[in-house]
Amino acid sequence: MKITLRFFLVLFLSTLFILSCSTESNTFINRSYHGATARYNGYFNANELLRLGLSSYRTSLKENYYEILVIDPLPSEKEVTSMYSAIDTAIAKCTKVIQNHSMPSNDIPSKKKEEHNPWIDENWLTIGQASFYRRDYDAAIKNFRYIKKFYKNDPTLYVAELWIAKTNIALKKYTEAGFNLDYLDKAIEDEKERKTANKGVSNKLNSLKSKKDKKEEKIAKFPKKIKFDLAKTKAYLALKINNKEDAITFLKESLKFAKKQNDKARVNFILGQLLEAIGNREEAKYHFGRVLKYNTNYEMQFASRIKRAFMGGSLKLQKELMKMLRDPKNAEFKDQIYYALADMELQKGNIAQAKVYLTSSAFYSTSNTRQKGMAYEKLGNLSFKERNYVHAQKYYDSCAIVITDEYPNFEGIKLKAVKLKDLVAAVETSYFEDSVQKIAKLSDKDRTKFIENVIEQTKKEEERRKKQEALRLLALQKTQAADQNSGGNKGYWDNPKLKTDGYDEFRRLWGRDRLNEDDWRRSEKIIVASFSEKDSILTEEVIAKAEKIDTLTVDYLIKNIPLTDSAFKVSQIRMVEAYYNAGVIYKDQLNEPEMAEHQLLLVINQSFENDMTLPAAFQLYKLFEGKNNSKANEHKEFILNHFPNSDYANFLRDPDYFIKKKEFDKIARDEYITLLERYNNELYPLVVAKASEMIENEKNNIYRAKYLLLKAMALGMMNEDKTLMKPDLEMLVKEYNDTEEGERGKELLSILEKGISESKEVDFTKKSIYTFESNVTFYMLVFLDDKQSLNSEKSNVVDFDREFFSRLELKVSSKIYGGGQNVIFIDEFKDIQSAKEYVSSFKSTKKHLGDLQNNKIIFISKKNLKALFETSKLSEYEDFLIENY
Repeated sequence: MKITLRFFLVLFLSTLFILSCSTESNTFINRSYHGATARYNGYFNANELLRLGLSSYRTSLKENYYEILVIDPLPSEKEVTSMYSAIDTAIAKCTKVIQNHSMPSNDIPSKKKEEHNPWIDENWLTIGQASFYRRDYDAAIKNFRYIKKFYKNDPTLYVAELWIAKTNIALKKYTEAGFNLDYLDKAIEDEKERKTANKGVSNKLNSLKSKKDKKEEKIAKFPKKIKFDLAKTKAYLALKINNKEDAITFLKESLKFAKKQNDKARVNFILGQLLEAIGNREEAKYHFGRVLKYNTNYEMQFASRIKRAFMGGSLKLQKELMKMLRDPKNAEFKDQIYYALADMELQKGNIAQAKVYLTSSAFYSTSNTRQKGMAYEKLGNLSFKERNYVHAQKYYDSCAIVITDEYPNFEGIKLKAVKLKDLVAAVETSYFEDSVQKIAKLSDKDRTKFIENVIEQTKKEEERRKKQEALRLLALQKTQAADQNSGGNKGYWDNPKLKTDGYDEFRRLWGRDRLNEDDWRRSEKIIVASFSEKDSILTEEVIAKAEKIDTLTVDYLIKNIPLTDSAFKVSQIRMVEAYYNAGVIYKDQLNEPEMAEHQLLLVINQSFENDMTLPAAFQLYKLFEGKNNSKANEHKEFILNHFPNSDYANFLRDPDYFIKKKEFDKIARDEYITLLERYNNELYPLVVAKASEMIENEKNNIYRAKYLLLKAMALGMMNEDKTLMKPDLEMLVKEYNDTEEGERGKELLSILEKGISESKEVDFTKKSIYTFESNVTFYMLVFLDDKQSLNSEKSNVVDFDREFFSRLELKVSSKIYGGGQNVIFIDEFKDIQSAKEYVSSFKSTKKHLGDLQNNKIIFISKKNLKALFETSKLSEYEDFLIENY
C-alpha cells in the first residue's frame, strides 16, 4: 500500500513538472516556472553583465573637467571592444531565454498574438540595450520596435521608446529623437489627465463596467523608474542641438528623480558648467557647491572646489585653496589650485599677485599640458593688455608649444605668437646690439669686470632655476595618483604612469636622444657621414663626443662684442634696422602710435649715417598725417631738406609722383628694349649714340646701368681696340658695384686685363648629379670657417633651435665635409617650406648665432646629401639649389 501511494505521488509530481515545462499551456504553474527562469537566468544575469562592464569603463574613465561633461558617458567604438565578451554573453543569455521560455513558443514571432510570460519583453529590451552599447544601432532599433509592436499594453513600451530616442541621438537623427521624447511626454500628461478624470467617477459607476470594458480600456502605466533617464535624455538632446537653456531646465527636472549620490553629483556638476557657460555665475557656484554634499570621486570633488572659486571666491574659499596646496594628495593638482587663486586675484584687480600665481601654475603643470597652456595664455593676455608685447609673444609662443589641436582657440594662439614674433626679434636685436656696443666702448679692464659680473649673476640665476626644478621633482614624488595600472597610491618612482609622464615631458623639452651623463644639457655628438651602397638612407657613425665647454667665461662671451671698427659698424646697422622694423610693426600691425614714434625717432636721432633714416622719417610723416599736422610737417621738412632728390621727397612735393614714375619707367623700359633690338641688329653706332645721351642726361633712369653695359659692349663690337670699353665699364662698376650689371662689368674688365681662356665646346646635355625632390625630408648644413669652434657654434645652434624652432624637435650634430671642413648638421624638416623658413630666420637672427648667421647654410634631401658628400661638389649643388628651389 505504501509503495503504491509513493509511486502515485512521484508520478503526480513528475507529471506536474513535465506539464509546467510546456510553453503552450497558459497555467499558473507554467507562468511561474518560465517567468522565474526568464527573469533570473536571462534578464537579471544579462543586465548584471552589462552593469559590471559599464561600471568598469566609467571607473577607469579619465574625464576632461575643462569641457562640459557628457551626461551619460559611453565607450567609443574602440573602447567598447573590451566589453564585447560581456555584451555578447548577455545577448546570448536573453536570446536563449526567449527561444526556450516564451509562452506560447516564439518560433514565428510575426504570427504570435500574445505573450503569457511576463519577463520575455524585458529580455527583448535587454538585447536592444546590449546592441546599443555595442554600437550596433540597426539591431537595437529592431528590438525596440518589436517591443513597441507586440507589447502595447506593457510599461516596457515606454522604455523601448526612450531607448529608440537614445539610438536616434547616437545616429544624429535629432528630429526623430525629438518626436520619440514628445511621445513620452504626452504619455505622462495623458496619464495625469486619466487620474484626474477617474477622481470624478464614482466607485459605483466603475463597478457597473463589465470586465470586457475594463480590458479594452487597459493602458500601460508609465514607469516612474525611467523618469530620471528621460529627463537626462532630453537634456542630452538639447546639448546636441546647442540649446544650453533647455538642457539646464531638463537637468534640474532630472534631480527630482535622481536617487544615487553619484547621479546627483554628476548632474549638479554639469548644471554648474552649463550655468557658467551662459554667464549665471551665482547659480553655477551653488550647483558646484552641491556636488560637495555627495559621496563621489575625488577628481569631481576637486574640480567642483576649483570651479566654485572661479565663480567668485570669498576669503574663506581662498584659505581653503591655500590649505589644499599644503595637502600632499593635491600635489598633482597644484597647477589648477594656483590658477584658481590667480583668477580670484584678478577678480579683485590684483594683477601683480595674479601673475605670480599664474607663473606657479605653469611651473607645476608637469603633465597637464592643457593647464600649462591656460596659464601661459592668461599671462600672454595680461601682458598684451598692458602693451608689453614682447612678454606677450613669449607667453603665447610657450602656450603654442605645449597645447594640442584640441585646445580652444588653438589657431588663434598660434596666430598671436607668429604675429608678434617679428616684433620680438626686432626689439631683442636692438637691445642686444645696443648693449654690446656699450660694452665695446668700455676699457679692457672695465669690460672684463662687467662680463665677470654678468657671469656671476647668470650662475646665481642658474642655481635658482635648479632649485625650482628640484621643487617640481619633489612635487612629482609626493603625488599620490590613483592609477589602475600602478596598483594603488604610490610615490613617483613606484608609479609607472607618473614616470612615463615625466619621461615624456623631459623628451619634449630636451630632445629624444639624450644620454644619461654629466652636463647632459650641452652634450652633443660629432658625427661623420658614412655611405654604403646597401643603405638607402644616410647612415651616421659617432666618432667622438664633443668636449665639454664652459660658455660662462670671459673669453667665450667676449666673442659677441663688436671690438673692431667693421664689426661695430655692422652692429650699428643691425640696431637701426631693428628699431625701424619694430616701429613699423607698432604702427601698422598693433596701432600703437606712441611706441612707433619712439622706435622710429631712435633711428633718426642716431649720430652716424644709416640707410634707415629716410624711410623712418617717411614712416613718421605717415604716422601723423591728418592727425597731428605740426609733427607731420616737421618730418616732411626733414625729408625735403636732407634728402631732396629722393623718391620720398618727390612724393611729398607731388602725391602723383609714383604714378607718374611708373609711367615714366614703362617708357624707359620700352626705349631700352628698342635700343637692345638695335644692338642685336648690329646697329652699334646708333646704340653708342643713344646710350651716351641717356647716360649723360637721365641720371635717374632705372636702366642707366644697363645703358652703360650696352654702350661698352657696342664699342667692343665696333673697334679692334677693346680698351675703348674700359671707361664705361669702370664707371659701371663704380656706380653700380653690387648689381648684376656691375658684376658683369667686373667680369669684362678682368677679361680685358687677363685675356680669355681657350674656347671649348659646351656640352649642354650634361645632367646634374643632383635630383629635384619636393615631398621628402630635408636636412640643414651650416659650413664653418677654420677659425670657428665646432662645439661652441653647435651649442649656439642648439640654443637658437630651442628658442625659435622648439616645436620641430630638431637634432643638432656635426659632420666632416671634403678635406676636413666642419659642418653643423640639423635634422629633420618635413617639407621645403619649413626648411626655407629656417634658413630665413637663421640669416636674419643675431640672437644666439652671432656672426654664425653669415655662414653658408643650405638645405638638402637625403639623396642629394649622399651625392654631395661623395663628390664634394658644393658649388654645383648651390647652383642647383638656386635653380630648383
